[in-house]
Amino acid sequence: MTCLDVERRLIAMFMALTDAPVFSARARRIGPTSPNIAPGPLFWLEFATVVLGAGTPELIALLTWARAKARRRIKRHHRLRLLKDVPGGTVTDHCREFGVNRRTFDRQRKRASERIVEAWNKDRSVGPAP
Repeated sequence: MTCLDVERRLIAMFMALTDAPVFSARARRIGPTSPNIAPGPLFWLEFATVVLGAGTPELIALLTWARAKARRRIKRHHRLRLLKDVPGGTVTDHCREFGVNRRTFDRQRKRASERIVEAWNKDRSVGPAP
């Protein structure tokens, strides 16, 4: 598992679930139902939340970035653009709205990916191999 793998999975989640929020205070937890099947898109959201902590700047940066990337990919893809209404804005919009320096945002996103990879590679018992 690498940082690129984590980022690809989160982008795929937001492409599949375009209206998924970046952060949600939910009481229930999502987990794999069987260790023999590959984890679904929501597993990666839950795993990232467990590793990074709910509402942390690193988690918000990573999920905001993944949602913006998914949004851009859907808008560029002709057929998907016609089928899906994609909410959200760009990373630049997020940084401007919350007063975050873009370099700080990128460092937080990168650190978040590295922490998720480290946790995944350290403890293979969390779920099946990707």
